[in-house]
Amino acid sequence: MNIFKKVLSIIVILQLLAVLVIVTNLSLNKINTITDVTLTPIVKDKSMIKRVVSSFNLKQYRENRYRELSWIVNHSNILLTKNIEIKAKKFLGRPYVWGATGPNCFDCSGFTQKVYKSIGINLPRISRSQAKVGRLVRFNELQKGDMVFFDTSRANRGRVNHVGIYLEDGKFIHASSGKRKVVITSFNKKIFYKKHFLWGRRVINSGTNYSFN
Repeated sequence: MNIFKKVLSIIVILQLLAVLVIVTNLSLNKINTITDVTLTPIVKDKSMIKRVVSSFNLKQYRENRYRELSWIVNHSNILLTKNIEIKAKKFLGRPYVWGATGPNCFDCSGFTQKVYKSIGINLPRISRSQAKVGRLVRFNELQKGDMVFFDTSRANRGRVNHVGIYLEDGKFIHASSGKRKVVITSFNKKIFYKKHFLWGRRVINSGTNYSFN
């Protein structure tokens, strides 16, 4: 917002300069007519204004600022996703208990809710609600820090009933009811999860704070 305010201020100053020059030239021409004395106008043509305006390359300024802001956002996201991994791995081995939200034991959605909350992102309590927030991502688009959702039922009707957090290299961390604890699982070694994968959700760069039951 500060960038646009600065740009707007410069544009207004240039417009005022142009108006001042025009008014001054008109005044001098009027004096010339009345007194028959030739006074040199401040600006004989408008080329000076054009040069002043062109010297301020608004497009280049915006591009430079966009690159700077993109760099900041990108590196902030990298730090956030790394922080998610660190926070999640601290809970490795904690027992799985249905309905638990930590810190000593978790169910799957209680685990993801706890980890994301630790970095300032509030998520809904249950997995099917968590599956509706953030940006939808497909399996081949997964990045570290994305939530991964599954239908682990035998019927496999596409209804979310399990969630974890994607790490990297085809691995994700989750509170597993089968293993009865928080574990890291590989999609490549555990084909069951790849077959039952539904979609991922990315909330790191969505800029939204999700907090509801």
